Amino acid sequence: YSDLILGGPCRLFGGFFFDRARGEPVTLDVSFFWWKKRLIGPPVDFKEEELKKKMGEGEEKWLDLDNVKAKDFPLLIVSGGIKLTGEVLRVVREVVEAVDLFVGRYLVLLASGYIIIKFVHFKIFPDFP
Repeated sequence: YSDLILGGPCRLFGGFFFDRARGEPVTLDVSFFWWKKRLIGPPVDFKEEELKKKMGEGEEKWLDLDNVKAKDFPLLIVSGGIKLTGEVLRVVREVVEAVDLFVGRYLVLLASGYIIIKFVHFKIFPDFP
């Protein structure tokens, strides 16, 4: 629950203020399977964006500090740390879920196999040593 209670808000608010400190516009995109729409922000053609990504065009820097003003650096550092905390909590949650799925699946298989072997040993072949 740490990702739900702490990670989600950290990613939401940290990402919002991190983008504002870098001078990025406010955007809100909503998608449902193949349908995608930008509700808030400058209009964009998502099909063109996908084509550019596939062709390798339009690659942007991961962190562009050229547009950041000196007075926005403290906000950038604090909001980046908050966003990083949220992303780390997301990764921790995904790793824990993967381990839980792996352990749960094989625990069921091992327990079921053990019960079947003991049933066969004591009920079907009771005289077998």
